[in-house]
Amino acid sequence: MKMAIHLESVNHFNYMDGNGRIFCKRQDKVRKVAPEYKGCNDCPYLFGSLQGMGVECMWEDIVPPPAPCGYYVHDPKEEFARVSSLIDEGILKKR
Repeated sequence: MKMAIHLESVNHFNYMDGNGRIFCKRQDKVRKVAPEYKGCNDCPYLFGSLQGMGVECMWEDIVPPPAPCGYYVHDPKEEFARVSSLIDEGILKKR
């Protein structure tokens, strides 16, 4: 029996890696954001700033393990693989 997957709006705290890159759900790729954050200001997923350390993005996702206020992403490549897998399984939409 397949277990039901629950989706809800989740705040993703996307911290930049050492090269200034994050996983971008809108573009479905790992991309550089620092120093100018080009393209983030007009993104429908943008939820806030991490004060020069990354960006907050709000989008429908599986409910993460209990966290104080969102889902913390420290490895953009790992997040890309996680989201790509969920898209391939038909759980998440590409955009």
